[in-house]
Amino acid sequence: MQKSYTRRLLYPLLVSSYLNANQGCDISAVIEETAPTFKIREEKVKKETKKNQELKITETLTSITIVHENQTLRIKRTPKNQEHTCPPFCIQPMNIKGIRTVGELEVLDFIKELKGKQAKLLIDIRKSKQYKQHTIPGAINIPYSMLKEKSKYQDQVLTLLGGEKREGKWIFKSVPTLLIFGASDENDKASKAIKTLLQLSYPNQKIYYYRAGIEGWTHLQLTLY
Repeated sequence: MQKSYTRRLLYPLLVSSYLNANQGCDISAVIEETAPTFKIREEKVKKETKKNQELKITETLTSITIVHENQTLRIKRTPKNQEHTCPPFCIQPMNIKGIRTVGELEVLDFIKELKGKQAKLLIDIRKSKQYKQHTIPGAINIPYSMLKEKSKYQDQVLTLLGGEKREGKWIFKSVPTLLIFGASDENDKASKAIKTLLQLSYPNQKIYYYRAGIEGWTHLQLTLY
């Protein structure tokens, strides 16, 4: 019991100290295209935009057709702007096999229990830069880029979560319960993080999925930190 209680107290501290030590710079390639000068170029962009008025629902689903009151209708998505494409903005599944998907009330209950007897971690899987701008109160930041396969930080993150690597396989005993969220129900980082943990044998009963993410939390005008 004493060991479990000590581990519970150390999880947030260990994760926080590790991430602070390894934040560095957010490595991303930013390519800025100057505004078109010629009218011909402007007309070309308008034509391309008109052609691209549909957005995939998922990477493999563009639309579905139904007959409603004797009228054939096609259910599709309309992009918010020219850059709004799928991928990466694909609608994420509500259910991940073996994982409980939760809403805002369940997230609030989870937050109230963060300092309880059982070890629990609310995890913001977004980039560190986004996390620093705002997050759900009580959340720690473990960017998906540090957890994904072939990341040089993966072993360290899994160890901080209580995992032990034996003969090349991960063993998870007495690990915290995780509630993972990302940017929105169009962002795949949270679902990818959960699937990665499951593939590495993290117990599914110890993982919760808040699909709506920061966008859903903000839409309901809940407090951000």
